[in-house]
Amino acid sequence: MLQVVREFRVGRPQVFAGLMLLAFLAQCLWTARTRKISELEYQYMLSGLSSSSGTPASSASPFTSLTAALPLKVTAWVRKLTPGSWLSAALAVPRPWLLRLPFVVFGVWLGGALWWVARRLFDDEGGYVALALYCTSPAMIKISSNIGPEIILAWSGLGLIYTAIGVAHTLYAPPKKWVPRIVILGLSIGFALATAWWSITLVLLAFVYMLYLAPGCRKKAIVVLLGASAVGGLVLLVITWLTGSVGMGVKALFVQKPTLDVLRNLAFAISAESDGYVLVFLFIAALTAYGSWPRTRYFGNTAPLITALIAVFMFALVPAIRIWDATLGLSFVFIFVGGVAADLLETRLRRPVALILAACFLVRTVLTTVALRSWVQNLM
Repeated sequence: MLQVVREFRVGRPQVFAGLMLLAFLAQCLWTARTRKISELEYQYMLSGLSSSSGTPASSASPFTSLTAALPLKVTAWVRKLTPGSWLSAALAVPRPWLLRLPFVVFGVWLGGALWWVARRLFDDEGGYVALALYCTSPAMIKISSNIGPEIILAWSGLGLIYTAIGVAHTLYAPPKKWVPRIVILGLSIGFALATAWWSITLVLLAFVYMLYLAPGCRKKAIVVLLGASAVGGLVLLVITWLTGSVGMGVKALFVQKPTLDVLRNLAFAISAESDGYVLVFLFIAALTAYGSWPRTRYFGNTAPLITALIAVFMFALVPAIRIWDATLGLSFVFIFVGGVAADLLETRLRRPVALILAACFLVRTVLTTVALRSWVQNLM
């Protein structure tokens, strides 16, 4: 076992998870390289560039625009440093995969965070199941290889919820241990709000989890929440200053009214259009076990299930945001399925459950490859 930094060691679980994330990265880069840049993606890039040229930016998602313009700014800077070189010529027309690279990085980062969370909650086996679902998810590969707010919202949402839960558990520790997590929580809040104002709903949910998990330290929790909110507000102000845009006006978020379609969106995890038939099967099986087996009904399994439903439901209330809201709940669904699977793998049904999971992931890999090829060909 190799110890890279203090309290972090690289052993067999980390190597195995790293290989799975490399496979995810390869799929994202292939998808990002093959597809043409869409009109909406160009709009995000131009919005990010307009702020640096002195022209007011116009974007419903300032942080997305800032991220989308980053490859163009970096390539322009490199070309200025190396005029007339082969590198300057190669970067004259940035490739599609290079323009989408920051969003691919967010996708890989989210996968690593998801594995770390699931492993801490459910040990290695739960972490592997959650990460395998993520790395074979056509929906997550699509949003990670596309210029748009979905992967940033999914990344910041997961960090927001589980950092808040982690902070709640450290409130009983000395205050000096609060600072790093307060900063991380604040960054998550700032990035989420700068991506979409409506993510304030996830911020409030994270605060509810903190107060629930720290019944004897609620005054301390409020202090931490105020500190994290201050950091988040500072991040939001910096991104607003850099982009010259505050995103969609707050008033616009409350124009839309609830419809029957909002309720239909709650079926995102059992919709083949969302992430394939295998997830439909695994989610129904996990939900059945959760409802019929008391051992699975604890906070570690309940929190991701509730968060997934609330995230999708709340974002579906504001169609004007124009995001694929189902993807915001998928990471939490993967953690939920991983948690229930870990519980089942500790019983005498371990062998049949393991065989079923192996077969599901094999089928899911094939179906994902087919789905991505079809998607890419339709957008070429």
